[in-house]
Amino acid sequence: MELKSNRAIIAKAAIDTSTIATHGKLNPEQSDKFIDYMVDNSPFMKDIQTIKMSGPEYDLDFIGVSSRIIRKGQEATAPTNQAGVTTLTKRLTSTEIILPQDISFSFLEDNIERGNAEDHIAKLLATQFGNDVCDLAINGDTTASGEDEDFLKIGDGFIKKAKASLAVHVFDTNESVDYKGVVFGGMLDKLPNKHKVNLGELRYYVSPNVASAYIEQLTTRQTAWADELLQTGKLPQYKGVTIFPVQYWPDDCIILTPRKNLATGVQRYFTFDRERNPRKRIIEFTMTSRIAPAEIVCDDALVVGYNAA
Repeated sequence: MELKSNRAIIAKAAIDTSTIATHGKLNPEQSDKFIDYMVDNSPFMKDIQTIKMSGPEYDLDFIGVSSRIIRKGQEATAPTNQAGVTTLTKRLTSTEIILPQDISFSFLEDNIERGNAEDHIAKLLATQFGNDVCDLAINGDTTASGEDEDFLKIGDGFIKKAKASLAVHVFDTNESVDYKGVVFGGMLDKLPNKHKVNLGELRYYVSPNVASAYIEQLTTRQTAWADELLQTGKLPQYKGVTIFPVQYWPDDCIILTPRKNLATGVQRYFTFDRERNPRKRIIEFTMTSRIAPAEIVCDDALVVGYNAA
């Protein structure tokens, strides 16, 4: 039997309108594939912990061991000081979300894709669902007001939680945009040494504009390396730490942390509904799920840089 790719399963079983009659709940396999599809199409969600939640809650456990824990052994004598082990648990708690969209009969009749337009729209909605989950994980704010507040109020994102935590380390950028000389170095100094053991796992999560500005700062000297950097746009590391631009990240805030220290959750429960409303001459698409937007596993392992004055 030929194995189907994630994309093929989703296209056929999860978001093909021909299989969504009036109500469609994805089975566990389809849910897993849909989450895999979302993660694979989001570099950020693929980099951090994206948890497939089987229920409304999921515990994130952290275990840390203090440094300098070995002692000189003495015969028939037990050490007086026991090694310190730190354990903590954070909990992802999901909340229900809904994606509603109405498509008019006229649009479907007049669209150049004709009969394929409805399926194409369903797939676009599924893609946007994944984009919104990523956006909310970063920018969610339950106290938001004004434009997009209905979206932002779903749950607090990483930036809101980092700024609100008393255990997170804060680097006041004082509005500096000297990332090479001031910001990145200052943030790295704020991170406790015990969290710098594996530099390859550390990330500076930044906006695309900040990443671009960093490249400009590195290419002030006219060298072959600088020319190549400008042409390729490939970001070099800062002292061994990866600079990771994220589409929805704001320009005025940077987070430095091990990549798996950030977690988001998507519950393995999805429904796709498609209902014809002849009187209004529309087709109503409705997608529902439950998500836990964001959680910081260990606050001590994170530095947030922004204008804190």
